[in-house]
Amino acid sequence: MQQEHSERELSIDELSQVTGIPSRTIRFYNTQGLLPPPHKRGRVAYYSGEHVRVLTLIKELKEQHNLPLDLIRQLLEIRAQHGEIQMNLALKQRVLRPLASSGQEIHFSREQLLEQTGISPGFLEELLQLELLFPMKDGEELSFTGDDLLLIELYRRLTELGLPLALVTLMRFHLRQLVRSEIAAFEQYLLPQWRSRGFPLEEQARHFEEILTLTDTLISILHRKLL
Repeated sequence: MQQEHSERELSIDELSQVTGIPSRTIRFYNTQGLLPPPHKRGRVAYYSGEHVRVLTLIKELKEQHNLPLDLIRQLLEIRAQHGEIQMNLALKQRVLRPLASSGQEIHFSREQLLEQTGISPGFLEELLQLELLFPMKDGEELSFTGDDLLLIELYRRLTELGLPLALVTLMRFHLRQLVRSEIAAFEQYLLPQWRSRGFPLEEQARHFEEILTLTDTLISILHRKLL
């Protein structure tokens, strides 16, 4: 049904019928900046297949994952800026990734990170400048995770063994290029298949997790073989 309407403009009532979302809710999402601006002719707003897709995503994220609108907005912004693959990866990392034993992923402020790791503020600033850590913005502050703690321990040990951070930065650069190639392959080969099969976001995320596990193992083995 949605596919039939993806290429033509829809009134808000038609959009409501296609998506199963009440018109008043669609208007509310518009006021919250969750939807792209509709195309207007005169005083009448018309919606496209992209609006159908975004509303379907919002519905899935609310009903299947019970996500608040603020987090849904963040995921949609990632999708708008970087594509659907990155949005799915963000969903996996933020929602579906294994949680700490307390049931929640542990986050650290800058001060807590320094206390936990024992590194100097200067070393932390150097890692941040080189983009070797991956903090999230929490208002005006940075919020770090257990992955950042582990990375710091790895960087510290490598520098103790005599390897410069410049080598780590080079590794990050090449891995970034590899990730971009992976994302392009996902978008070209996987997303069309999953969409045609009607895979929900949760199932897509599970497939991503399996693929990432396989590619991580592949990279590790190839790295050792090529040394």
